[in-house]
Amino acid sequence: MADKYQKEIEEILERAGEVAPDEAVGEMERPAEERPRSVSRSFTPSKASVSTSRGGFPTITPGKVLMTGLVVFIITALLQIWVLIWVGLALLVVGYLLFFITPRNITVEKRWRGESLEEPAESPWEKFKRWMKS
Repeated sequence: MADKYQKEIEEILERAGEVAPDEAVGEMERPAEERPRSVSRSFTPSKASVSTSRGGFPTITPGKVLMTGLVVFIITALLQIWVLIWVGLALLVVGYLLFFITPRNITVEKRWRGESLEEPAESPWEKFKRWMKS
């Protein structure tokens, strides 16, 4: 997102007739040896967005309950463990009901001057990996 702000600042300076600085503001006064090294990272969710509300335990979501129930049901059906087949079915029903009980999060895309402030959309595989971590 810092690149978006840098791009916007450079556009404003170009329109004003000034030359955009090559270095970040505030770092031009210091010699290169004293400047902090910047590390470029790809977008990763902050620790606050990944952390859970109950200490170290992950959150229980309807999708995870459904996925667990489906895996338990399929594996125990193949192994013909009848007691656990019923547990898998019960988890499937509970997960299905949780979809109607839990509130939905409605997100609004934040935009400024017609450009989105959000990061680009993730691939379905990245969304699945992030979903499994939370």
